[in-house]
Amino acid sequence: MGIFSKSNTSKVHLTILEQIKDVEGCLVSFNNFMKAAVNPNTDAEMMRALAESVYQMESAADRSLRAMIDSLNNVAYLPATRSELIEVAAKCDKIANKCEHTAEMMVLQHFKFPVKYADQIVKITEITKEQFSILLSAIGKMFSQFDELLKDHAILDEIRDLESKVDEIEMALYEEIYSQEMGLGEKIQIAGFVEMLCDVSDIMEDVADKIQIMLITRKA
Repeated sequence: MGIFSKSNTSKVHLTILEQIKDVEGCLVSFNNFMKAAVNPNTDAEMMRALAESVYQMESAADRSLRAMIDSLNNVAYLPATRSELIEVAAKCDKIANKCEHTAEMMVLQHFKFPVKYADQIVKITEITKEQFSILLSAIGKMFSQFDELLKDHAILDEIRDLESKVDEIEMALYEEIYSQEMGLGEKIQIAGFVEMLCDVSDIMEDVADKIQIMLITRKA
């Protein structure tokens, strides 16, 4: 059984999955944007077009978040459970928000990553893509296999392990950036956008932590 009965779950489950899929679409658009941001052949017009795609998907995620919250009005969940589900969904929405804000700031500042950092930037996007896929599975288990997730939450550790890999790349990038012969302002700008990119992975870890807190509070 767990905290979700089948009679109450289906609509909420569907609306949460719709929201997560929209967040995933935003992440995909953002990763495409980031790959373009390390390509020397990408011009400003293309960057703006790719950023617009991120913005559109972030807006879709906002709409589906509101729909998910509305769907909780007609289910017999305890107030604490409603709050927890809203918090999980809101944290997922922060992924889309971070993607949209980062793309927007990069376009406004006419910023592109130096080609020398292309491999590391692309690697981070690949890890966050894998991380999100696992997160999506974990959220699905909250509804379909809650008791199993309660007994074994190793899937959440996988999300955290990937976040640690992103951290390693992030720190290596900072060391490389600040060792370069360039102005401090330029170093800070590049490092700032590296941090914003890596924040996406941090937010996913936060979602995994919230899910684990839900599990812990329900253990006998």
